[in-house]
Amino acid sequence: MSLLRSAYREVVFGGHLLALGTASIAATAALLIGKSPTWQLLLMAYLFSYGAYTVNRSADIEQDAVSSPERTSHLQGRKRYLTAISAICFALGYLLAAFRNVYFLLALLAPLGLTLAYSVGSKRMVRIVGVSRLKEKLLVKNAVTAFGWSLIPVLVGFYYLSFPVQLLLLAPFVFMRLLANTIFFDVRDVKADSSFGIKTLPSAYGIDASFSSMAILDVMSAVYLVPLVAAGLLPVAALVLLGLPVYSFAYRYLSRRANANLDLLCDVVADGEYILWGPLLYLARI
Repeated sequence: MSLLRSAYREVVFGGHLLALGTASIAATAALLIGKSPTWQLLLMAYLFSYGAYTVNRSADIEQDAVSSPERTSHLQGRKRYLTAISAICFALGYLLAAFRNVYFLLALLAPLGLTLAYSVGSKRMVRIVGVSRLKEKLLVKNAVTAFGWSLIPVLVGFYYLSFPVQLLLLAPFVFMRLLANTIFFDVRDVKADSSFGIKTLPSAYGIDASFSSMAILDVMSAVYLVPLVAAGLLPVAALVLLGLPVYSFAYRYLSRRANANLDLLCDVVADGEYILWGPLLYLARI
């Protein structure tokens, strides 16, 4: 049991679950255009996501001690190595990309730039956006995170040097799903964000407004898919993704119960959604 618990903590608190979810979304994009996802594509998606996660955890370890003490406890022993781990992940990712094609390699500079602007920042950014890090601006942190993930279909296009309309149409769906997810995490982290002066939707406008916003995003993401499939712009198999807003609504409903375990719902259930994407579409295409 101790071995299983250690594995669970590493997968969830170490950032592997989220990285696997990124690889699953990349697989979804590839499947959507009739490609079989290669191990190189999935590995690069994993490495870049894990590297970005590690940079963020390294920059926010003090804040995480308030919002997620169990995760902080798990990462504390490797605190001094987090920067090196993230650098290795990005370096390996870029090395693999260099063997693919130069356009894909250059396009992958975007995730690195967003990661640094979001988690590390610079005093020069204060003159541009009013804060030193993008995550400190109300709703900007959510939009930047969602935008970064919505680039996955476009990056998959660079990987294959093919840009069917399906890839571009998938990006807004990814954006809406991720935007709802980040707001849900802000609900869990509202006390920590308030104490560190980070403005989020829950800390600025309250929990009820946040849940209403997430419900609207769920409906929008579902409504978005249907006419695209009806018009033949997305394959019928894409309708399986309509289950994702329902999944999101279900765990948010559970989160409002008095005995809800928000850490479990955020770190496992909410982040676990993205692992479902690829397998669901794969099964729908059979």
